[in-house]
Amino acid sequence: MASEKTITLGLDIGGTKLKALALSGTGEILKEVSLPSLADQGPSSVRQAIRQTVDYFKTSGISFRAIGIGCAGSVDPMKGIVRNSPNFTDWSDINLKSWVEADYSVPVCVENDANCAVFSEWKMGAGKGYQNLVLLTLGTGIGGGLILDGKLFRGATGTAGELGHMSIHTEGIPCPCGNRGCFERYCSASAVKELAKGVSPKEVFSKASIVPEYKKIIDSFILQFQIGLVGIANIFDPQCILLGGAVTDGVALYLNDITEWVKTHSFPAVGAQLEIKTTKYKNLSGSLGAALLAQDLI
Repeated sequence: MASEKTITLGLDIGGTKLKALALSGTGEILKEVSLPSLADQGPSSVRQAIRQTVDYFKTSGISFRAIGIGCAGSVDPMKGIVRNSPNFTDWSDINLKSWVEADYSVPVCVENDANCAVFSEWKMGAGKGYQNLVLLTLGTGIGGGLILDGKLFRGATGTAGELGHMSIHTEGIPCPCGNRGCFERYCSASAVKELAKGVSPKEVFSKASIVPEYKKIIDSFILQFQIGLVGIANIFDPQCILLGGAVTDGVALYLNDITEWVKTHSFPAVGAQLEIKTTKYKNLSGSLGAALLAQDLI
């Protein structure tokens, strides 16, 4: 096994799952685990889920030097605080950094989950070699991560890339963030599940060709998704848009048509060079990026 002096843990806390891995200094994934995040039960339950996850690695014999945490929502990476997360229950200015440092006495960094995902794909995955890259995580909501001019772009407050809360319908569906018509209200796992009366997005996508009701849901999803992607392409002028998260396998079935539509409807110069691809590390992108960012703490 890699020297414990170089091992970091990466945790990715989503609305339903907490995905985590141990990473060596040479980029080898040593062990991974997925547990319920308990985000719907409030911050103290999430703290317990973090403890359960980290203790899993400790009891597996893995010694680590630092922990990186990716979390959905508005994150202050300098202070390690999650200000709020629309899909989490009762979250307001939760200091994950201080919690985990107190529990394990190692350095901790906290970052937006989509920033973690785009960082890992840029360093090691499908985004390697690009100087301008956008990543969308399609899960419970929609997260966004940005590499602009060869740097992870966080914005003035660390909140840049909240692309799921770009309004695509000004008088549209209300969102927990307080806005209306947000992108993720139409193109996330929760959006599909709500329209399908509780049926999983995986089943809706897989049976869209034989169930008329599901086809209608997916047709609407794809149209709204394309509209959102054109806006993102025109604003950021990326070389590539990467798609990751739980809904991506379903979207991938339509990727050629989506790409053609977006390239056609974007500004000509933007569309001419734009690529749209799925991530290399899929659901591990966020936890891998968190572990990579934690290596800077050693």
